[in-house]
Amino acid sequence: MRKQEINTPLFWLQDAGFSAYLVGNQVRDRLLKMDFDRFDVDIATSAKPKQVVTVLKKNNLIPTAVDEQFGVVSFRFNGVIYEITTFRQDIYKGDFERVKRYPDAIRFVPVAAEDSSRRDLTINAIYLNPKTGKYLDYHGGMADIKNKIIRVIGDPMIRFQEDPLRLLRVVRFRHLLKFKYDPATLKAMKLSAGLIRKLSPTIVKKEFGKLQDLPNYSAVKQELQRLGLSQIT
Repeated sequence: MRKQEINTPLFWLQDAGFSAYLVGNQVRDRLLKMDFDRFDVDIATSAKPKQVVTVLKKNNLIPTAVDEQFGVVSFRFNGVIYEITTFRQDIYKGDFERVKRYPDAIRFVPVAAEDSSRRDLTINAIYLNPKTGKYLDYHGGMADIKNKIIRVIGDPMIRFQEDPLRLLRVVRFRHLLKFKYDPATLKAMKLSAGLIRKLSPTIVKKEFGKLQDLPNYSAVKQELQRLGLSQIT
């Protein structure tokens, strides 16, 4: 599929009057001038799930899955897997005595600026309108890409409490991209390492498998030990 054809479902949403952007690996890896997965596309939009489904059906596409709670519509188009997610705010009540991993409530929001704050890393919270070529960057992600920095959005201590699995994601992206940690993020990782023990082995296994697939896994393993995350190895 040609690059412009990949954006076709996004253009459908825009033509229907909704805001819609590429987000995540598609945008990050383009900025890094890296090869990116053209068969796995994430789109963020102001359209709510039922509105997304209506737009798809008008173009003779039936979703493979619709999660109205989290605002995610999944489908295949010309061999490409798409996830269209409604702009949303993830609400946590702040009681972290137990591991939640998922928010206590979801609130759909009208603009990408509000949606961006729920994302894990600054480099993963950059939005691209492929029609205009304009980027939306609310957390300094483009500067972090330029300076090769891994930085958690918001207070890293709170973000790791919300979902301890983020600790492993941060390690993975740091080694995948050969970036360095933002000092505040690194400090919070060391202080939060014990949270991993609260997760079930089943939950950890999938993310740990991604770490093992990295070409420099021996260095990853050493770093997990330095961070106090060696209990998962």
